[in-house]
Amino acid sequence: MFTYKDINLIELPDKRLRQKSSDLKLPLNNEDVELIEKMIFHVNNSQEKNTKFRPAVGVAAVQYGILKNVFYILIKDEKENIIFSDALVNPKVLGHSNNFLCIKEGEGCLSVNESWKNQEGYIPRYNRIILEAYSYFDKKVKKYDLSGYPAIVAQHEFDHLNGKLFIDHINLKNPWNLPDNAEILE
Repeated sequence: MFTYKDINLIELPDKRLRQKSSDLKLPLNNEDVELIEKMIFHVNNSQEKNTKFRPAVGVAAVQYGILKNVFYILIKDEKENIIFSDALVNPKVLGHSNNFLCIKEGEGCLSVNESWKNQEGYIPRYNRIILEAYSYFDKKVKKYDLSGYPAIVAQHEFDHLNGKLFIDHINLKNPWNLPDNAEILE
């Protein structure tokens, strides 16, 4: 069982956030299972009423300073029904839409302190993305066809595995300029 003390996030300017992560070996070893279980505890607990964590819908291993290709996502609707929940191990992008979607208020990140400069603006993400990954919950390689908000979250977390952050996508000259082939997600 994990506690709040077990969660140690890294933030910019930590250089590990800018490094590429490496694939995990399958079947998962005990260390990797423990890492994924910690990620699940962290995100799930961050969505509880009395949490001490900053609210999150996803986290990547690199955000703990561990350069491994895995992230966990938990997205619920307004009635607390689960829309998407899984830890994706060694994800690969198989395809994506040509149109983009931007969250109306922009994005945030557990590894980018709220005081960090130049983090406001639209982040264009593919409206639909198809990933292939080993599913931690189903214990097999699966295809994930995600659209809308789940697609945005998956791309945000996938970026982490490649040393990218949401702030890298912001148009610094005109941060709230909506690209022609993008829509706003309210």
